[in-house]
Amino acid sequence: MRMILFAIVGLLAACAPDAERAAPAQAVGDNVDVVNGLMTAFNDHDADTMREFWHGDVAWIEITGEQSRVVTSSASQLRNELVSYFEAFSTVSSSLTKISVNGDYVTAVETTVWDQDGTRKSQSSIVVYEITDGKVKRFWYFPPQ
Repeated sequence: MRMILFAIVGLLAACAPDAERAAPAQAVGDNVDVVNGLMTAFNDHDADTMREFWHGDVAWIEITGEQSRVVTSSASQLRNELVSYFEAFSTVSSSLTKISVNGDYVTAVETTVWDQDGTRKSQSSIVVYEITDGKVKRFWYFPPQ
């Protein structure tokens, strides 16, 4: 009888509505704060504030299939790229979801939205940030979806 009771309780727990289950833990910590600060500055189109979150030799790396390409390899180069980008895409903004942390690495899905020729556009990419001494040392972008 006791075994049947445990089996019924286990079955009922497994069938509980999703809303009653515990939500996954949100990623927190200093490294997430760095990335969130960077995103806030990005959404403000403030390349100078963004620069405060990067190492001087920050590297932006794009991943495509089996290839990787260094897009920028210094804070000044990245700042200049972003100033031009913000001028070209004055409505751009980004948000991060599915943030997770593994030591010095913060991963997320970054969704970027902007207006182009009267149409709202968006794309999402997986991004990995390497945080060293409280600043972004490298970040890798995977192909947009």
